[in-house]
Formats: sequence, structure tokens, C-alpha cells
Amino acid sequence: MNLEMITEGLKQLLQENNYSSATIRFYEGEWNKIQCFLTEEYGNTEYDMERGLKYLEKQYGFITKYNNGTLSQQRVQLLRVVHMLEDYRLHQVLTRRYYASKNPITLNAYYLNLYTDYLDFLNSTELSASTIGHYKGISRAFMDYLQQRKIGTIENITMDVCNSYLKTLAGYSFKTIEQNVCGIRHFLRFIYSIGILSTDYAEKSHMPAVSKSAKIPSAWKLDELKAMLSVIDRNSPIGKRDYAMILLACVLGLRIGDIKNLRFQNFNWEDKKLSLIQHKTHKLLTLPIPDAVGWAVIDYIKNGRPQYYESDQVFLKHMPPFDPIGNENHMQQQLVRYMRKAGIDQRTKKHSGFHSLRHSAGSMLLEMETPLPVITDILGHSDSDVTAVYLKTDLQKLAECVLSPEEFCHG
Repeated sequence: MNLEMITEGLKQLLQENNYSSATIRFYEGEWNKIQCFLTEEYGNTEYDMERGLKYLEKQYGFITKYNNGTLSQQRVQLLRVVHMLEDYRLHQVLTRRYYASKNPITLNAYYLNLYTDYLDFLNSTELSASTIGHYKGISRAFMDYLQQRKIGTIENITMDVCNSYLKTLAGYSFKTIEQNVCGIRHFLRFIYSIGILSTDYAEKSHMPAVSKSAKIPSAWKLDELKAMLSVIDRNSPIGKRDYAMILLACVLGLRIGDIKNLRFQNFNWEDKKLSLIQHKTHKLLTLPIPDAVGWAVIDYIKNGRPQYYESDQVFLKHMPPFDPIGNENHMQQQLVRYMRKAGIDQRTKKHSGFHSLRHSAGSMLLEMETPLPVITDILGHSDSDVTAVYLKTDLQKLAECVLSPEEFCHG
């Protein structure tokens, strides 16, 4: 299939799914670049994934930079563009979608009824709210795929159809693929249990083996944090965003969920205060905004934040449709990439996620001889005993950090 046929069909699907004109223009710009590449390189516009990857390599040095660890996150996002073209070529569907409020999945009457029955079943289980949320999204995306493939009823699916859908996840992280396989298996098991399917495809779907052992969070060393922060490209929009988010985590100890949900009204710039209702504890938290943190956030808002999305949330995605960062994205890949650039060997470290930075915030505050009650407030815990356990530090060190009330008030 040539690129013109693919992009014509994709553009129609983007419009039908309420993608904004700005987002569609972004895709059209990339499609035009790919068309020029195909014409110059091959003398025709026939498209497949191999040619798409060759375009990324020639245009951006994609594969070379990926292999040596210098590929920017902004360039990684372009992989989605060539994958989207390939998925349409193979299946004539719009996959790798951003399920935003402005372009939600719309199921037809048949699949909507099936989805409603599945939701009722999910709500009757003892699964966590987070798992139920993931399974809802995965089942909805799978049914959207089926109706785009013109599969009118669920009993008409085959194992090949299930595998074809899973193949559209190529390029995602292992964790994302594992989560989707779990979700698809759960949905297929439900369909089989109510008698719609005569074959238990859930048992035939491959489930990657993964260790479920718990990891004990560990604190970062100060020199590691400095090294990681120093390699972030603060001249790029994504770099400005990531730098501000990491500072909010490692200096103020905010949870990644709270950072992603920050809105402009949470910042009182005149009083240099940050106030928010914590998602986990549902308690109000008010913190001072250190200059380094404040200027990083301001720099992102003024010079890095996309202007294409009407949202009051501060931190956004940097690929169309420029939505707020989703609940399922814990920003771990960004941290791993910066660790690699800073020469921090992740294999010898227990920490690699944003939550580990939260632990490090307490350690950094202890190093700065901050009073323990203040550390307790910043980490959002209810009492100092919990904080002491959280920081895994000895009582003598904690005692040395506690200043007198006079010193605290005037320090």
C-alpha cells in the first residue's frame, strides 16, 4: 500500500475521532517528510515498517542514537508516527491512540453493551481500583480495534485477531505490553465465562514471565542527583519539563501522581507557596517553593509548555494532542534515560522511578539539617516516627537535625 492511500485513510480516521486541526497538521507534516524520503530513496511511495525505520535513521539518526543512548525523548516519540502508518497499512485501523477527552473512543451499540457488562463484572471483583482502571482502558481499546476491523460480533474473533492486536503494541515498554496482555486475557476469560466464546483464547495468549518480588526503595546519593540533573537538556521543551518535575520530586518530595496533577492555581507565586490536596492521603499540603524549583517551573511554563491544549494542568505531553500526562505514565523511562546519560549504572541500583526521588528528598533535607517536623510536613506523613522509618536512618542522626523552636522560627 502506498503512503498516499495510508495517510488519506488515517486522516479520515483522525477527523472522525475528533483529533484537533493542530494535531492533524503535525501528522501531515511528518507524513510529507516521509513521502519525500520514499520518493528520493526508492522512486515510489510504497510504505512498510522497514522503510519507516530507515526514514527515522536518515532524518534523525534514530537507530544510531538509540544504540548509543543519546536519543532524545522527543525523537523517541516519532516512532509512534511510523508505527501508526504501519498499523493502518496492515489493519486499516487507527491504533497507538491518545485517549483524550477531546477524542474519546466511541463504541457502537453492540460493543458498548458488551463493555458495560464487562464493567459490571469488574466492579464485582476484588481487583484494585487501579487495576480496574487499566482493564477498562485495555478492553475498550481492544473492542475499538475489533470494530475498526469490521468484526461485527465478538464470537467472530480468532486467535490471529488477538495476536494481531497485540502486535500493534510493538515498541512499547515491557511493562506496558505485560499490562496489556494481562488485560486482554482477563477480558477474554470473561467473554468465555459468559458463553459468548466457545474457545478459551485467554489460555492461548502468551503471558510474559515477570518477577513479582517487592523492591525496597533506596535513596539517591547527592552526587548522583547532581549528575543526573546536569545531563538534562534544559534548552529543549521536554528537558525543561523533566527538569522541573524531577526537582519537585527530589527537593519537595512530591509524589509523581501529585506532580502530574499540578494546576496553575496550586502555585502562589507572590507568597512562594505551593498548595495541593494529595491524591494518596486526601490531605492539604502547603510547601514553600525554593528558588531553584520555582524558576524551573516558570521556565517550563513560559518557554517549554505546549500551547496547543486548553488545560490548566501544568505538565503536558509533548506529542499531539498535547494532553496532560496520563495516570499510567509514571515517567520512569525518562529517569532511566537520564541515568544512562549520566553514567549511572541502573543494574547496580535499586532506584529508577520517581518514587525513589521522593525518598531522596528526605535524605537531602537531612543533609541540609532540616528539622524533622519540617521533613515530616514535606513528605506528607502523619508523624515523625513514620518519616524515620521511611528514611531508614538512625535516631541519633535525626536528633542531630532537630533544631530548637527558636532556631526553626528564625532560621
